[in-house]
Amino acid sequence: MEIIPRPCFKTLTDFKRLDPDTLDYELSVVVDFLDICPPSSQPVESYLLVKQFLANHAEPTRYNNYRTCTERLLLWSLLVAKKPITGLVERDIQGFMEFCTSPIESWITSKNCKRFTTGKKPNEFNLEWRPFYLRQPAAEENGERVSFLASRAVLALQMSVTANFFLYLHDNDRISVNPASRLHRAGFYAPSLPVHTGSHIFTDEEFSVLMSTLSELADGDVKQERTLLTISSIYYLRLQPSEIDQFGENLTFSALRLTDDGSYDLAEDQFPGKSAWKIHPDFVENYVNRYRERFGRTWIPLEDDHTPLLGKNRGSKSISSGYARFLFRNTCQHVIDRLSEDGCVVSPDSGFRTASLFWLRETSMHHSARVLTMDNVIGLGRRSNAENLYQRFFAWRDEWVSWSLGRKPS
Repeated sequence: MEIIPRPCFKTLTDFKRLDPDTLDYELSVVVDFLDICPPSSQPVESYLLVKQFLANHAEPTRYNNYRTCTERLLLWSLLVAKKPITGLVERDIQGFMEFCTSPIESWITSKNCKRFTTGKKPNEFNLEWRPFYLRQPAAEENGERVSFLASRAVLALQMSVTANFFLYLHDNDRISVNPASRLHRAGFYAPSLPVHTGSHIFTDEEFSVLMSTLSELADGDVKQERTLLTISSIYYLRLQPSEIDQFGENLTFSALRLTDDGSYDLAEDQFPGKSAWKIHPDFVENYVNRYRERFGRTWIPLEDDHTPLLGKNRGSKSISSGYARFLFRNTCQHVIDRLSEDGCVVSPDSGFRTASLFWLRETSMHHSARVLTMDNVIGLGRRSNAENLYQRFFAWRDEWVSWSLGRKPS
């Protein structure tokens, strides 16, 4: 049974009355809460360490922010990691920051409420309080709530206080290694990072027009089936141009492997790196199967069908990245021509006029960032720089929430 997170610390005035080294004078509800936490997390010892740290920052200008950030860390350590706070390692801190980026529903409240009750029954838990406060309506994606997306400023403060807390433990010989030090120095959560704009992507409407135009072309000309499969492969596999040249010969229908979560990955022996691809099932259902049906190959099991994903209309060799660029630009021109025939004006700065092949990958990564975690999205980037992917992840998520709520992205 899930334990709901509860507040551990009251106001600065009340906090100053406590003994940092013991549970003397603590609220009974706080002591009872610590008692039901997993014993593996050493709840009392972890709580006292946080309290001792806060005692060093019990000043009006610092206390509230430090309380919020260390309390989240404490509760996550007790209830999610189920480890003592001194036992957390760098991977745990990464997991904690990922959790802070988009926490689970039971840790979020939509009301800015008091921590404890007042009046006739004072000093009881306010049952509506949660560690994270949602200040705006939740966006939705495929019926699922995207309920909380922390801003860069919030994450920067959380990372700074977390690193400061572990530095305190290290300086007082409570831990031998500061697990937050490298993350903090790397600046992944720093507000001063250059803000990535999330550009070089098609809007949902543009991408829909692109793929529907390709499908219509393929309906009328069987030779265009190969173009449709190529463009969809680059999008769903998030291929960089260099990967087209490197992997093209081995990218076949038979390399696709269905995973337990319903998505597809590539055969581990040919493409090392578990879950480095995470291909949406729509790719197989709507494009691979379409191609197989059109060319009478459905009688062959998928795992035995060695048709190349990036092949040519004639021959068995894969196309080059240069030829893929030609196909993509040719496709964009088809879209422009179709729109013009329908009386639409395609502006000079339209993505159909300015996009490069790289836009397909960026658009796919943008769509993935709506529903996957930051660590998953960074994994899908494969050779991309993690810091750059971090920036893009938040740019994409910020844009998606803005669009979902009917606001123009800044």
